[in-house]
Amino acid sequence: MTTAGATSRPDDVAVPAEARSFQGGRAGLVSRSVAAVVDIAVVLVAVVVIYLGIAGALLIWNPRDPHVPSLPHGAVGTAAVALAVGYLAVAWTTSGRTVGDQIIGLRVVAGSDRRLGAGRAVVRALIVTVFPVGLLWCLVSAQQHAVWDALLRTTVVYDWSGRAVVRD
Repeated sequence: MTTAGATSRPDDVAVPAEARSFQGGRAGLVSRSVAAVVDIAVVLVAVVVIYLGIAGALLIWNPRDPHVPSLPHGAVGTAAVALAVGYLAVAWTTSGRTVGDQIIGLRVVAGSDRRLGAGRAVVRALIVTVFPVGLLWCLVSAQQHAVWDALLRTTVVYDWSGRAVVRD
């Protein structure tokens, strides 16, 4: 689509007009928190589905003894943490964004515009999962970094087009 000598790039078409000024900018506490809440919900739904799958398999295995399996709380918590770490690490390694990031329009990058490597993504996922309060560091960081961003040299940017470059 062109108008009076102006051409639109594919990136411009993909980014809503209201969001263009934010494209590539560093994401703050509120956006990142909303994305995190969505990701927590994704992990919790996955834990429930896995539990129901185990319960269903046990019922099929032994239909004469129908009961809801009880699992040690530590096992459920450990499984939830492992699932969260795996989910976050895979998402950040492959696309740079989780489901929550996709909904809010965020991307995690290393340096100016690169995806995280697997090792950095796993370490970041571990820190995020066991120390979520580190997100509050965004409030005092000039670069709006959480603790894990400062430690691992990562940045969370607004990215609706899929090709954001970090703006300073």
